[in-house]
Amino acid sequence: MTEKKQTRTAKTAPRKTSTSSKSGKKAVAAERNTPKTRIIDIQDEKTLGTLGPQLNRLLNAQPGLAAMLFINPVLAMKEAGIKLSQPVVHHILSRLRHRPALRERREELETRLKERLCELPRPNNSAWLSRTLFEKLQLQPLDIGDPTPSYTSPHDPVAEKRLQALRPKRTRRYSHLPSRPRRTGRVRLQELPPSVRRMDLNANVPELKPAKRTPKRLSLEDLYFYKDSSPVARDLLELAIIQRRGLRLHSRYSYRLIKEGKRNNVFRRWFRKVTLPEPEEKE
Repeated sequence: MTEKKQTRTAKTAPRKTSTSSKSGKKAVAAERNTPKTRIIDIQDEKTLGTLGPQLNRLLNAQPGLAAMLFINPVLAMKEAGIKLSQPVVHHILSRLRHRPALRERREELETRLKERLCELPRPNNSAWLSRTLFEKLQLQPLDIGDPTPSYTSPHDPVAEKRLQALRPKRTRRYSHLPSRPRRTGRVRLQELPPSVRRMDLNANVPELKPAKRTPKRLSLEDLYFYKDSSPVARDLLELAIIQRRGLRLHSRYSYRLIKEGKRNNVFRRWFRKVTLPEPEEKE
């Protein structure tokens, strides 16, 4: 009886299939065969210059990702597997945003303001600007009201006068048409505010009365009227103007939206593929 029971249990026992073991072996083999992306670690500017050709080859292997260099080069390089230290990130962004003369002046202002304020200056942050002027520097708030900053001309007056002299005289092309239209219409155009980049730092500021309340936020247009009250306020305004004149680089959030096609961008629309120069191989 015992032998029959044993045979019955042996018959009813489930058979082990070899599919699971085969699939597991295939997965392990596939994982071993797939090339692992090597992370390139760059800690200083010297390493960045030495590995330049290697970085170009790495980005050329992903043309769509190389096109994102126009949006934010640091985020594009990190996505390609390049690890950048904070000094290298600052070096890349500072060189792209400004020309050498402006970059030198910006670094000079940043160093001087950091020593004076004991923190990194953020003049384009209105809340930080208000705290710095009225709490750290203890400046008296001004009742600005209607006055506006003085701006420089968008064009060189001498060059504009020379170009006006070269403009051809107005001629009447169609003689049978009346000189004036019989019906006229009105078109309303909204005047755009002047750019912050054209603020005249050398112009005089009118005397203003003290304000009754301290503003929680301070715009650059309002900061203009404090430039003669403190050297730090003038340096903050000049630094803000230089930062506004630089190349705009998108944030991480904006970078992701542009890459996914959820936000339009002129560089992404016209540049779909970018090929970086690689050194020619010597025979």
